[in-house]
Amino acid sequence: MGYDFTFEANLTNEQLAGELAKLTPLTIDDVGKLLPKKVDKERFKKLIDIVRSAESQNKKLASFKGNVEELGEVTLKVLAKLLKYI
Repeated sequence: MGYDFTFEANLTNEQLAGELAKLTPLTIDDVGKLLPKKVDKERFKKLIDIVRSAESQNKKLASFKGNVEELGEVTLKVLAKLLKYI
């Protein structure tokens, strides 16, 4: 019988949600509900990194376009949530 890593996976997922909440107006709870899977949180982090990079706007757009299939769903979820605040 193998070891059950559920606790560790959940802890990592919660820690990642906390990091993302610090970088956005979303709460940890918002991030957890909006992006329940670790992979979605990782994609959101990648999106944040692109947006906050020191690169020019054109390079940011090129980076986003190059990753749109990976980042598109997360982008729409987060944008829809943030628009509720406006």
